[in-house]
Amino acid sequence: MAVARAVLVLLASTVQAWMPDANARIHVKYGEETSEQFVGNSTAPDHFRILDKDDFSIIVGGRNAVYNLSLYDLSENVEQRLEWQSTDAHRELCQLKGKSADECQNYPRVAARSHGRLLVCGTNAFKPLCRRYDTTRHPPNYRIEEFDGSGRCPYDPQHNSTAIYTDGHLYTATAADFSGTDPLIYREPVRTERSDLRLLNDPSFVGAVASTSHVYFFYRETAVEYMNCGKAVYSRVARVCLNDKGGPHTFSDRWTSFLKTRLNCSVPGEYPFYFDEIQATTELINGVYGSGSSRNDIIYAVFTTPQNAIGGSAVCAFAMRDILDAFDGPFKGQEGMNSNWLPLEKEKVPQPRPGSCVEDSRTLSDSGVNFIKTHPLMDKAVPAFLARPILIRVSLQYRFSAIAIHPQVQAMNGNKYDVMYIGTDDGRVIKAVNVAANDGSFDASVDEYSRNPVRTAVISEVQVLPSGIPIKQMHVALTTEKLIVASGDIIKGVSLSHCTNVLSCRECVALQDPHCAWDSKQQQCSWVGNRQFPNPERFLQNVEYGKTEVCNKLPALLPSDRHSNRNPATKKPAQSEPNLRQQDDIQNEILIEVVETNVLSEDKTPSNHKHETDLLTVEAADGNIYSAQALLTAVVASCLVTLMLGFVIGYLFSRRFRHPFFADTSPFNEQHNHLNRLSPLETPLNVNSGYMPPRSKNVNMVANVGPLVKQDNLHLELGKDRALDLRNSTESLDKDLKCGTLQKVKKTYI
Repeated sequence: MAVARAVLVLLASTVQAWMPDANARIHVKYGEETSEQFVGNSTAPDHFRILDKDDFSIIVGGRNAVYNLSLYDLSENVEQRLEWQSTDAHRELCQLKGKSADECQNYPRVAARSHGRLLVCGTNAFKPLCRRYDTTRHPPNYRIEEFDGSGRCPYDPQHNSTAIYTDGHLYTATAADFSGTDPLIYREPVRTERSDLRLLNDPSFVGAVASTSHVYFFYRETAVEYMNCGKAVYSRVARVCLNDKGGPHTFSDRWTSFLKTRLNCSVPGEYPFYFDEIQATTELINGVYGSGSSRNDIIYAVFTTPQNAIGGSAVCAFAMRDILDAFDGPFKGQEGMNSNWLPLEKEKVPQPRPGSCVEDSRTLSDSGVNFIKTHPLMDKAVPAFLARPILIRVSLQYRFSAIAIHPQVQAMNGNKYDVMYIGTDDGRVIKAVNVAANDGSFDASVDEYSRNPVRTAVISEVQVLPSGIPIKQMHVALTTEKLIVASGDIIKGVSLSHCTNVLSCRECVALQDPHCAWDSKQQQCSWVGNRQFPNPERFLQNVEYGKTEVCNKLPALLPSDRHSNRNPATKKPAQSEPNLRQQDDIQNEILIEVVETNVLSEDKTPSNHKHETDLLTVEAADGNIYSAQALLTAVVASCLVTLMLGFVIGYLFSRRFRHPFFADTSPFNEQHNHLNRLSPLETPLNVNSGYMPPRSKNVNMVANVGPLVKQDNLHLELGKDRALDLRNSTESLDKDLKCGTLQKVKKTYI
């Protein structure tokens, strides 16, 4: 029995190592709960985009309009609506260039509010325009001026672009031509170099953040250093200085501080597995992480594998100090067109250091500005904040597409957690939290691989939109405690938590949700996110491990009371008799509940808190509990019975259908145990088949091998080739290997 237990534990741990992450505790199907929504134009595509937000409202760009929506119920403030249609001439010219009638409308993509002024830029039938409005005048939103929007707004409403307003200026990352082949990062009048693939090569911009001295842009692009070997997409972060005024002479309208580097979101190991394509980012979040009191500025982002690969997605976080370290590191250089990209020696870097913020960039030397043009890429990639992804999901049905964070939610014990909401391209929202965020050390002095491992709890999975509709943007509205979800044609407001969906103390604590705690007085799972209670002993919560012994001492709810505590807004309508019968059948099933953690967890907690693999609980719908010993015995017995039954059936099958060629007809029974007969090619045609004299040397018989092939040590050579193939297939995952370093070797046996 001890051996069987050890085998089961080993198998369970092996299976867990291949699992992408933990399963969600709560599943909510589409339409099972009520939610507010806003639909602008029901007869034509809107291409909604959230342009700006404050504590009480959001500004949304749609088809020929800018909407002002309340965060409480998503109702529109009609008086604040901006109607802005393209002229007939612009629409006709757009359609003459091959665009559809829907594309040849005006879709506002950029908005910024400052000092009573509102700046709005729209696609304007593939001829971008910008307008400034005065929001203090009557009638509201009085238009002040209109000017060209090229470089500030994309031409195509579906083009991935981003914009950020900081330090009194608008910084944009978009495309500056009709075909979308001139990407740029722009702040009037400075931009990136035109048609230079070393700076921007078919980028797809997903987000931007600003600090006191720099603006950072996040995007994915084709990697120039691998163009000779084929297409490789990398995730990047680029930065420019806020006080960059352009360079001297011919560089007067070019950035002198543009640098970029790679974002490393990968599963660590001897052969790291990379999630190379960034899809979305959050705003900059300031919080306390680890057991110390040091604060960190971090940004969360979602990544995916390429479209032609296995459908994998991941969430990674990056610290601003790690980004700064990468930009302060060595530059990456290439001696010649066919040379490898290597770190550049310090002696070859001019002074002052290119990319640094100087008082007046127009006084820089031409050599320093030229260096930026030829060496914009840094050698060191930005590592993930926790040295690994926080959440991994492998699915053929969906990929991550958006992310929002409820930052620093305080639990009942005082610890703070960043609650993650991850949107997918099939309309679902996954809620998760890293429950180990308050363990370990995260200051700069600690090596990234020595930090505390990730333990992520997946709390819920909610189908917010109909299946197949991607989520484009999300926003956590703290004042209304709602999650705003935006797709192309609909905007919804859903609850930040689903505490009332669980009905027992043990289930509530097992959620590991900082928003939820079990109210021992009201006997229900209640919302407690960032709230202060005069009697904290009344509420039970354990975010770190999802267990508490107090739940076992509380009186159990009666069956009639189990559904009385559910939130009325989430109650389902009365079901018909067939549905009730189906529900009864589901309740008769046996549910296996396993304590799961993130695949990358390396639990270093004391033994009394460990989620041991063999601590399984089998629970029936009627409340019966089966011990781990009973489960182990049942599994071992079923395996033994299956093996014996398979052996008997295989034996009978082989006896029944045995070919006559293998019949025992030889008069020399002792020869049946040796494989030393002559092969058909070695046997004379006139030999008596009933008698074959024994040979002094055994002959190995190998099926489907020609007579001219040497068989000596064949199995050893094949084993070597197989090991080589396996190693090469694993090495192909690491895109950091340079071209031409791997060669396939074909061995021929003659």
